[in-house]
Amino acid sequence: MEYFGKTGRQPFAKQLLVGFLYMLLGNVLCTIMTISTAAFISMDMIKVVVVLLAFIIFYSLIFTVGYKDGDREQKYVNLHKAEPPDMHKWVKIGIILTLIMYIPSILLIINKLSGIEFDMLLVYRFADGLVYALALLLIPDNTIDSMNVAVPFVFMLCYSLIPVAAHLGYYFGYTQKLDKDKIMYN
Repeated sequence: MEYFGKTGRQPFAKQLLVGFLYMLLGNVLCTIMTISTAAFISMDMIKVVVVLLAFIIFYSLIFTVGYKDGDREQKYVNLHKAEPPDMHKWVKIGIILTLIMYIPSILLIINKLSGIEFDMLLVYRFADGLVYALALLLIPDNTIDSMNVAVPFVFMLCYSLIPVAAHLGYYFGYTQKLDKDKIMYN
């Protein structure tokens, strides 16, 4: 009971940290999946499939972190141990997480435009696992010199759905829309 404090809620910073760790896990899993398909990645169709699977893995984890928090809060509200929550807190957390994921893309743009000899693309692909396979698809020679300046903006666009996925997860968890008993018997 001490864990939730007097209101039954985790502090915003703790929820942000948990969201960040789930996001980090999603990027790591996407990187591992892309690397494990290295033998077949020369075919464009395989790259497209890996990109789709990466999006499913990453956004499933973002949805899950919001869902778990919504489910936990719904139980506390039903037991009258907490007042009704702010329904948009996971949108706020999602925006912060999105801004965090924009940082490597901004550094990639700076690396491209500045002409620095260090090719940050290899480091970037490991940091942003969601777009690793997409980077292999969009950058012809896999070097910073062959990359179009618009490509990092495409990568940033890939991360822009984080607030939506986190909020939907929280909404479904709080309203119990995915409760198996409600689905089966209603």
